[in-house]
Amino acid sequence: MNTVKMGEMTVNELQEYLKTSQTIILPYGVVEQHGYHLPLDTDIRNAEIMGAKLAEKFGCIVAPTLNYCFSGGMLTGTINVKPNTFANLVGEIIESLALQGFKNIIILPGHGGSESLFHLKESLRILKWLNPALRNTMILMISLWDFSPTWRKMFESRDYHAANAETSLIKYWTPEVVRKKIVMDKSVVAEMLRDDPDSFQKRTSFTGLSQEIPFTEQRAEVKVGVMGYPEEASAATGRKINDEILKHAVPVLKKAVAAAAKARQSGTAIEIKNNDKLKILSL
Repeated sequence: MNTVKMGEMTVNELQEYLKTSQTIILPYGVVEQHGYHLPLDTDIRNAEIMGAKLAEKFGCIVAPTLNYCFSGGMLTGTINVKPNTFANLVGEIIESLALQGFKNIIILPGHGGSESLFHLKESLRILKWLNPALRNTMILMISLWDFSPTWRKMFESRDYHAANAETSLIKYWTPEVVRKKIVMDKSVVAEMLRDDPDSFQKRTSFTGLSQEIPFTEQRAEVKVGVMGYPEEASAATGRKINDEILKHAVPVLKKAVAAAAKARQSGTAIEIKNNDKLKILSL
């Protein structure tokens, strides 16, 4: 292949690719607040750059990046798409790819929002449930941080959004877009966000009952929204995280694709017990 980017390929080139491989990476990001030192498209860069790098290492292609999903942040520049709208769009993209002959679709989030991840995973499970044509399509959702011990260690150190890991990666990939001045929220707010990355949300209700749907908004005291220690970031750390992801993710993806192919050939699949499935309600 002359390129791993599906968007740069011609119809004929894609047809030739599908004769030997039916695997594609589908990256997505979001336009959202990333402090005063990182651009609004940071999560898009996470997905797009890493998606291309993984495709090159794995030997597959990568679809054009989907640039919008749900953030929940409300600072200027953040573009929110409701989780159900986003999940439906991803589902329709997957149906279109499957119709063309793709059998292994690897979803690569550049954004780690809990609402987007939760809704997307459950929506795609139901999509496969209601569309038997997708029975032999493997849909795999991977998170970049799962393959980087350095990144996971940062989580344990209360370092999350627009902080050390993301700033380091952008410094390594595209240093020209990183602003030198780092601005943080007031210390009490910054500590709150480090303790709980979802604490930027303020939820209120009339009754206080768990059964009532609360009103949610971003706390007025959150002016910047950085969750961690961006001042510790470096291009060297970014390169380390980048290399760890490539080192650990590619073997996992190869093993998954091989397992899916074997299961299709034998007509068998691994049953997931009911008590292993996601519990939506606890009564």
